Amino acid sequence: MKVSIMISMAFLLGSLSSVTTAAESDSQCKDYDVFVMRHLEKMNNQEKDPGLTHKGQESAKKLSGLPVLSKVSHGFYTPYKRTFETLQFLDIPKSVYDPSQNQALINAIKSEFCGKSVLVVGHSNTVPSIIQALGGKFEVSFAGKRLDKMPSVFLSEADYGSVFRITLHNERLHQQLYHVNQASAVKVNDE
Repeated sequence: MKVSIMISMAFLLGSLSSVTTAAESDSQCKDYDVFVMRHLEKMNNQEKDPGLTHKGQESAKKLSGLPVLSKVSHGFYTPYKRTFETLQFLDIPKSVYDPSQNQALINAIKSEFCGKSVLVVGHSNTVPSIIQALGGKFEVSFAGKRLDKMPSVFLSEADYGSVFRITLHNERLHQQLYHVNQASAVKVNDE
């Protein structure tokens, strides 16, 4: 798709959680770097399969230039326009996955892309479960106390541009959060 106007946008780096010990997985893969995000801004035109808005298209262009994604070797998207269009400016091989089959996606990442970086584009209701399947954790508390059991986590319908990074290296799990914002690029934290 062609986009005629560039909107000024930058990426604000942030940190999500700290470093935790990775749990033993069914896979033999002990080294992966996975970026997971919800698709960018979608049209609200009542279509069953809406594409990205103009802002979403511009965000996708900026996403493709994010330095932290420079070593991504493969992109995964669901069979919807908005997820494919989020990846469209990244010059990498791409494949579709079934959003109702997250474990098959995780298995493919660990078996076919072990030791490599990949980017997964999903939806507000699937991104948290993909992150958790990779060993990522969301800390949830109430009245200052951590909950014993993890409640279901969903991204806000208005959450566009959060890029979650889950890296397993040397048997340690690292989590980072990047934001696509209209602010200047600021490095907040790097673990």
